[in-house]
Amino acid sequence: MSTTLPAVHGRIIDLDSHLQVPASQWGAVFGEAMAQMGKPFLGHKFFDDTSEPERNAESVWKTKGTGAPGAASPEGRLATMDVMGIERQLIFPQVVMAIPAWSDRPSAPQVLREYNDAVLRWTKAGKGRLRPTALRNLSTIEGAIAEAERVIAGGARAVFIQDGIAPGGYSPAAPEVDPLWSLLAQARVPVTFHIGGQQGFFGSNAWPDADLLRPGSFTTGEPVGPHMLATMQMSPQNYLASMIFGGVFDRHPGLRVGVIELGAMWVGPFVDFLESRVEVSRRLRESLKRRPREIFVDQIRVTPFFWERTARQIERYGLAQVYAFSTDFPHPEGGTDPIGRMAGDIEPLGADAVEAFFVGNAELILPA
Repeated sequence: MSTTLPAVHGRIIDLDSHLQVPASQWGAVFGEAMAQMGKPFLGHKFFDDTSEPERNAESVWKTKGTGAPGAASPEGRLATMDVMGIERQLIFPQVVMAIPAWSDRPSAPQVLREYNDAVLRWTKAGKGRLRPTALRNLSTIEGAIAEAERVIAGGARAVFIQDGIAPGGYSPAAPEVDPLWSLLAQARVPVTFHIGGQQGFFGSNAWPDADLLRPGSFTTGEPVGPHMLATMQMSPQNYLASMIFGGVFDRHPGLRVGVIELGAMWVGPFVDFLESRVEVSRRLRESLKRRPREIFVDQIRVTPFFWERTARQIERYGLAQVYAFSTDFPHPEGGTDPIGRMAGDIEPLGADAVEAFFVGNAELILPA
């Protein structure tokens, strides 16, 4: 049985979950282009299981993949969240859906639009509790802005972008990209980075191409390989360093960024590193309105993995406001008792820390 935390039960904000529709249903739920993308996954236990079990306090945590209760429909998701004690939830696509939408394939615009239309339907059906992330293809800034305007007008409350590529071929801090950040900041729509969005950061695919470094599979275990476990934070660090030192957060104080399912043990050392670099750059000291530490607290949130020692990081580096809870539902990387595991880590810091970690900190990304 998974842990229930009475102090926050029913109010928890979850910054990572996934919309996981069985592949055989992609055509009905999304559209024809997505149906074609789903064909390689037909019959796969993780991607095409329709044998949803009875919803109870055990099945919602222990069943993974498309067969999990509430994996594939907004009504089911809301019922599952009620059992879990979750009030609001950020929802990402399966990465196998996002990659075709980000690609330069002829079908990419249709895949992107079909997925985002489903996001708008889920957002409406979720009545403020479900916050699926709309995808952005940043091959051009103009195209990204046009689709952002469309989904914002349709009610979208968050967007998911790649952090492994330069947006439109520009630095994230370039003036050409500012209209996109301005649009999202003014609409109070947060930008999110998530595991899977790092494609393109490494100039070569050879780095993990060795027996001990490759990922496994969802069936055999370790779908996130050792090389990715060791390097997944590098791409968002690069993106955030460009935004912070390039003045993006100062120019757009309403812009909010969530760094999701990319670990969090890097946050304290990274902020200390940026602070030290400000000290050796006269231009940064004269130009930045706020220090990197303040920017992280004011505008950035990061989700730890359940097995990370977040309390130790807070004791060493502070930044308690930056860390926020997530389940990764219905993926196995989230474990079967994320509330219990993370509460056991945070509770020694006190009741206020528990309230902040499970509820308050995430409100920056998922406001009421």
